[in-house]
Amino acid sequence: MFRNPIEARELILQALEVQPFETSNVYDGEKDGRMIKVMSVNRIATKAYLQGLIANLPYKSFEKKKEEDPNTVVLKLTLVCMGHESDLAAALKQELNAYKVDIDVVDILHDRADLQFKRDAEASVVIEYGEVVIKNFYPLNLMQKLSLDKETVDEWRQLVESIMIDFNYDGAVMQPTVIDIPEKNGMVSGRYKIPHDAGRIRIKITDVLSESLEVEVNNG
Repeated sequence: MFRNPIEARELILQALEVQPFETSNVYDGEKDGRMIKVMSVNRIATKAYLQGLIANLPYKSFEKKKEEDPNTVVLKLTLVCMGHESDLAAALKQELNAYKVDIDVVDILHDRADLQFKRDAEASVVIEYGEVVIKNFYPLNLMQKLSLDKETVDEWRQLVESIMIDFNYDGAVMQPTVIDIPEKNGMVSGRYKIPHDAGRIRIKITDVLSESLEVEVNNG
């Protein structure tokens, strides 16, 4: 479950490839000509949750479209939820029975079991006793696919394909002088001696899905 409802809404929109609306008190975004509304996060969407949506719908726009063509669909809307009452779409259609509407429900707990949330990796990198030391690395996309969380990763190095370090990064293109690619069943070192002429240090960590994170550490 998501701890931060605002972050959860953003992740859901990204995973569904929705074009978000920056300012709207009604819809969260648009995709393929349909308005998208993310319902309650971490809770079953009930008919009670529809009231705020119903109160803010653009009825003037609906009326104008209806006047121009009584048979036109004035609203194509997809409700996105994490569990929902079975008659959620029917209840909204009933509330809007004065208009022709197209209401769909996407339940990410059931309809989209393979939904993947794009999440940035996290790493903790420090300098200790003249070495670059990678304390932790959490490739969150990979961990999601493996159904892992931070507490279950005993050895982060098992998730790493390679580590590259440029000890004199020019700010544009990495030119690594350290390339740590372990042999089969081996693991990266995670500790790398800093040369005496090092300047700006940039590290590229690539996980076993070939997704990378680049970070820099201050050499003082």
